[in-house]
Amino acid sequence: MTFCVAIKSKTGVVALSDTRISSGLGVSTSKKIKTFQDGANSFFIMSSGLRSIRDKVIHLIEEDLSNTTCDRLYKVANLVGKALKQARAEDMEELQASKFIFDAHFIIGGQCSKDKQSTVFLVFPEGNWVESSDESPYTIIGNTAFGKPILRRLMNENITFDLAIKAAYLSFDATYKNASDVDFPLDFALYRNGTFQINELRKTELDLKEIAQQWNKMLVDAANNLPDFLHYDD
Repeated sequence: MTFCVAIKSKTGVVALSDTRISSGLGVSTSKKIKTFQDGANSFFIMSSGLRSIRDKVIHLIEEDLSNTTCDRLYKVANLVGKALKQARAEDMEELQASKFIFDAHFIIGGQCSKDKQSTVFLVFPEGNWVESSDESPYTIIGNTAFGKPILRRLMNENITFDLAIKAAYLSFDATYKNASDVDFPLDFALYRNGTFQINELRKTELDLKEIAQQWNKMLVDAANNLPDFLHYDD
């Protein structure tokens, strides 16, 4: 499984991905965020689902980008959708025969030369896409059940860049505490509007140990400080 989340703030986009890769009984670590930067366009792509689909789609996109000018991020989303449709046409029958599901989802975030600001797109396995809005500024794929409640509580149209970083991590932390199919290290991709430069960071469990411990203590303290609201006879 995978955990990928991207959050659009007023001043930029924050992305986080785990690095766990499962293949049969084997587990390994691999980067899931692919960045594209040429000075005028700066964006990242990450995905959930079968690794073979992801790799094929990325190669198709790279080929298309070498022959196409994408001055708006939605055009990149179109290329991802096109590549997914090609992969479906070529591979889905064989995958289904082998009991695999064509379930690849892609997140694209960043800014191209003619975009007023950065944004985030979610591309579905069928090739269609939706764009994150101010009312719903986050996109999460992979193992989503445990991390969504955190995001729903923290997200709003005025979320700051720094809070977006914290929310992305806390969403992963909730997933990591409750699921065995996501793992450290974590990859971050941070983009601020107008810079056309993505900052990539990798953090281990040890790097974030104090933050996790502090968050856990705050949750316990908050629960203990709630007023007693059920009255019962001993």
